[in-house]
Amino acid sequence: MGLFSKPFVRAYKACKRTGRNMSSWSNSRDLFEYTSGRFLFNEELRFAERRVQFDVDALMNAVCRSTNRPVSDLSSTTFKDGYTVIVRIPYKITVPKRLAVASEVATLDVLRRNGVPVPKVLGYSVDHTNPVGAEYILLEKLEGQPLSQIWFSMDNKARVKIMKQIVAAENKFMHIPIPASGSLYYRRDLEQAQFGISLPDQSDVSAPDQIVVGPTAQHAWWYQERKSLKVDRGPWDSYLTCFEAPAKCEMEYCKRFGKPRLHVERYLRELYHFQEMSPTLHTDLLSDYLKLAPYLEIPSDHPLARPTLRHPDFSPNNVLVDSSNNITGIIDWQHAVALPLCLCAGIPGYFQNWGDPVSEVLAKSETKLPENFNELSHDEQAIIQETMRRRLVHFYYAALTMNQIPHHFDALRDESSMLRAKLFNRAGAPWEGDSQSLKYVMIQVGNKWPMSLDNGNSLGSTKRPVEYSGQEILQCTKDHDQEQEKLQELTEMRDVIGIDSLGWVPDDEHLEKSRAMAQNIKAGLLEQSKSDTERTALLEHFPFDDHDEGTSPIESNF
Repeated sequence: MGLFSKPFVRAYKACKRTGRNMSSWSNSRDLFEYTSGRFLFNEELRFAERRVQFDVDALMNAVCRSTNRPVSDLSSTTFKDGYTVIVRIPYKITVPKRLAVASEVATLDVLRRNGVPVPKVLGYSVDHTNPVGAEYILLEKLEGQPLSQIWFSMDNKARVKIMKQIVAAENKFMHIPIPASGSLYYRRDLEQAQFGISLPDQSDVSAPDQIVVGPTAQHAWWYQERKSLKVDRGPWDSYLTCFEAPAKCEMEYCKRFGKPRLHVERYLRELYHFQEMSPTLHTDLLSDYLKLAPYLEIPSDHPLARPTLRHPDFSPNNVLVDSSNNITGIIDWQHAVALPLCLCAGIPGYFQNWGDPVSEVLAKSETKLPENFNELSHDEQAIIQETMRRRLVHFYYAALTMNQIPHHFDALRDESSMLRAKLFNRAGAPWEGDSQSLKYVMIQVGNKWPMSLDNGNSLGSTKRPVEYSGQEILQCTKDHDQEQEKLQELTEMRDVIGIDSLGWVPDDEHLEKSRAMAQNIKAGLLEQSKSDTERTALLEHFPFDDHDEGTSPIESNF
């Protein structure tokens, strides 16, 4: 979200109407506040996290300098000739702020050089001590609207056209030669102690404007006290060092800062009788992970070990399209990282439909509506259309990937490959009272042992280096199944209420409707509750009430 979009535009328009000059814009509260929606719960905290104060005059001067235009050329929200600049200023909660800005700038440069449609960077600052008083990126505005605005109203032919372009774009950026795993930077933006590995085919690898692979800019590595840890954040020049690194980081965090705590997901606490979870259990699991790691090595010359760049959130919100459904841009690359293909493979979350029996076997979706479609209720029609949409998108993504990016297809269809990725992601997830998720994947790995890839590659012996008792496996599987059932309920409630995981809604009208629906759900569940445990869960841990978080949620944006 650019400050030249909703919050900035609103304040700027107000100043133009009243004839105020630029120096008086900073008096407008909207300019520094989050104005792109409301939050059902913990709204004051969400707004505080997003409140950013800066010097407006200095920012406008920076915009004009970056475009070689005088300030007098500014008219309303654009320059007089219609040229528009997007300003991105990170929220307070963005970490690592300097690296997030620096990495996105360098990543956009590399992508543009390789023909990927991304915004042109006009200027930026990784240091908040500049005259603006905040880090920022100045971007040339791309034409088009977010795909999310038309995604559900498109016909199937248009969706197939979009999927072809999405896979074609991935084919470009997933094949950019990257010598190591980590995030991309200009050498000049890395601090002296931070190591960088130069990208190939650059004339002077020591020049400050050379692009290098440096430490990961992913949010989880710097979340809370983790930013103070002296751990290996990359770049990683081998599969194994990359695979081991997140577990070592999280072990260090748990040992130094971990404290017993309730499960971060309030709706799951009832399953564990509201007991606090111990970080010691998590460090034991991470220790087991590191025992497995050497047996899950992939040789450096294997296609699935190749460092590969992917978009951190390839969803319709971050794809711009024109009126002919041509993709005009792919935006929001903050926190992007290159990882071994084996560890970052998969259908982007918004386009996958795993769990559906038709999608699981990659069968082509039926596109013809049933003969009795017009006789069905509106809700039944909506379910049929949504099922067809999800199956069609999943199928075409997989089919196009198989033809254009065969190594990626091999990775996402290989169970041993995808289990490595699941294990890697669970080990690197910040510990917030949940150890069951990691243990369940560890058990899945044990069941699949020796985890050889489809080409027969396996460095492990048939004997598992980590064993769990039958009772442990049964209990963990039971806990996992119960969690999944509760999480499905939670997803369904959010859908009915009309919110995301942070309780976001687009405006005041939606907020009132969501608030009423949430309270109706709570009242209905209370009426049906049959035990003190169920009533405690609803009265003290209901997920849609204001509550003490203790810490901010794991979320980062601009």
